[in-house]
Amino acid sequence: MSTSHRILICGVGSVGERHIRNLVTLGFNDIAVYRTRNTPFRDVNVSIPIYTDLKKALTDFSPTVTFITNPTAFHVPIALEAARANSHLFIEKPISHNFEGLEELCRTLESHHCLAMVGYMLRFHPLFQQVKTWLDEGSTGVLGRPLFLRTTWGEHLPDWHPWEDYRKSYAANSAMGGGPALTLSHDLDVLVWWFGAPETIVGLSNSTSPLDLDVEHSIDILLGFNEGVTANVHLDFCQHPPTRIWELVCSQGKVHMDILAGTLTRWESTIGEIHDSQSGSLSQADVQTLPETFDRNDLFLDELRYFFSCLEIGVQPMPDISTGAESIRIAHQALSKGVS
Repeated sequence: MSTSHRILICGVGSVGERHIRNLVTLGFNDIAVYRTRNTPFRDVNVSIPIYTDLKKALTDFSPTVTFITNPTAFHVPIALEAARANSHLFIEKPISHNFEGLEELCRTLESHHCLAMVGYMLRFHPLFQQVKTWLDEGSTGVLGRPLFLRTTWGEHLPDWHPWEDYRKSYAANSAMGGGPALTLSHDLDVLVWWFGAPETIVGLSNSTSPLDLDVEHSIDILLGFNEGVTANVHLDFCQHPPTRIWELVCSQGKVHMDILAGTLTRWESTIGEIHDSQSGSLSQADVQTLPETFDRNDLFLDELRYFFSCLEIGVQPMPDISTGAESIRIAHQALSKGVS
């Protein structure tokens, strides 16, 4: 993996600072920052040039790679400027809060021979990768055919960044692209990764918690995929302690993942396909636990290694813009309470 890129970080909140630290860890040392205010970093201990004018940053620093890590609503305008300046793009999730400018961004990247990736790092989580491997085995694999699943991701937004007023964060403000449907869209991207784009989308949002938010407080999303697979996805900003649970039921077994505990349990049918058996007997077949050395930041590091390796060999990294836009489509349709 070449570390010779000139990297511009646009927006330096918590995830922007994380990427800076990780880039330095991976050996990248030609890094600059664009931010609207020249304020001190919170948790970065290296000297980095700071630009407060985007055009000056793109012309004077001339980045070969630009990281878009500012609030969601500002992703696409800055990404367009960087693509026009012949820069590859790493765009933090979600790619945007709507579809405006996405087609133009794709055309611009293609005409400038640049690549772009959306930062959904759960694709690099060992437990999700294990389930993906089982699903890719098809109906003859250990799980058989996927039938339905349910996921719950509950967070308490005030606990995210204790050093700031949660009400002023992008996640709490609709104008900046906040809300659990978009901010917690990692789970939506995993489903697109596993099953493709959903054919049916139904949503029901809730705003009755005590939190002072300009967005939905929680949302339940029902999804229908090809070959009849269905999913129930719950996302919220008002639950504590936090919860992150996945349950997947298949024709020959069941999977339960507790993401916060770092455990994956698989049960298998002792007779055959569940719907063919009279007793529906299941036995625990596999329990996997993340190693004690596992750190959540490992996902971000692996994500960066993959991204830069793709740039090095000229292969489109995934998820690309069109794939990343699927999570926006799901969130928007769910928030509209409609059916598609």
